[in-house]
Amino acid sequence: MSALQTWPDEHTGAGQAAGAGSPPSGWRSRRAKTTTARSGVSFHEYGQYRELFYNLTLRELRSKYKRSVIGWGWSMINPLANMAVYTIVFSVLLKTTPPEGVPSGVHNYAIMLLAGMLPWAFFSGSVMESMGSLLGNQNLIQKTYFPRELIPASTVASKIISHLIEMGLLMVAVIGFGNWRAPLFIPGVLVLMAVVAAFALGLALLFSIGNVFYRDIQHFSGILFFIWMFLTPVVYPFYIVGGGLNGSTGAFSLPRHLGGLSLGSVFKLNPMTDAVLLFQQLIYNGSLPSSSHVQIFKIPVAVPTMTFRVGRQLKTVPAHTVVQHVAALVQANVSWGDFGYLVFWAVAALAIGLAVFRKYEPRLPEEL
Repeated sequence: MSALQTWPDEHTGAGQAAGAGSPPSGWRSRRAKTTTARSGVSFHEYGQYRELFYNLTLRELRSKYKRSVIGWGWSMINPLANMAVYTIVFSVLLKTTPPEGVPSGVHNYAIMLLAGMLPWAFFSGSVMESMGSLLGNQNLIQKTYFPRELIPASTVASKIISHLIEMGLLMVAVIGFGNWRAPLFIPGVLVLMAVVAAFALGLALLFSIGNVFYRDIQHFSGILFFIWMFLTPVVYPFYIVGGGLNGSTGAFSLPRHLGGLSLGSVFKLNPMTDAVLLFQQLIYNGSLPSSSHVQIFKIPVAVPTMTFRVGRQLKTVPAHTVVQHVAALVQANVSWGDFGYLVFWAVAALAIGLAVFRKYEPRLPEEL
């Protein structure tokens, strides 16, 4: 029996002939409206509609590049185009130097940018595309009952599949630039993707249900995510705002302050800052989160002019500079505590989003 079947509005004909006085178990009238919000999470109910969730996700994937010549190639063309623009602006025009990956040794702005841009595009795209999902499935919602949170969840699921393809290609590029440690951290990348997906799903539930009642949310969200992206170290290295190591000199950058507070600490309040730094730590640096790491500094030492006698001759060695390598323990940009902070936000957003969605879900058929 399909989960989308509904009990007829009028029990006539074959139904009355069979003496059916009540609908079969699990069926609901298409005119019946639920007046109370569902409480709790019923995994058994979700299991009953897993086929519907699969079909909704498959429909999202098929419709995204329908009648497109390039097709799935657009999933990489868009981020590569953004990468080219930001690389020209920040790396070429503004002379922004990426930090050197420790211990990977990768020193490439484009790789650093993609390691942060792809997760951000996945996060923001999941929320933005889920926002209109309830409006786009108006007929389905009004005709039959099913857990409506499956609609925005299917959009997020389709974005996960696209993101997996993009991250796979990024891993190949990272290995090509010499970071052979990157494949070791693929399990960590997958776990981190799941956390970001939970965070995105929580916001997707909030934004999608809110957009049904207040259509201004869809217009406001574009401004919100544009500002949010530049408050996250996606297109610029974190040392620009939070101190840390300057990739060009190997020296510490001076920390910047905002109203007496460290600007880096202010940026750390944003959970997506930790998400981007964690992805860069695993993919670009090739290491796990840590409170500190060993950094090799190249310190130039000036040697003055020296004159000494060799036999009866005086020899002069002109002034020159030699480079000495010094190892020091420095603070890392992201730690396990920062990962815990991101997990907290993901769980909180998912719980709040699901609670709000279920509270206002009974009013969806009337509002759409």
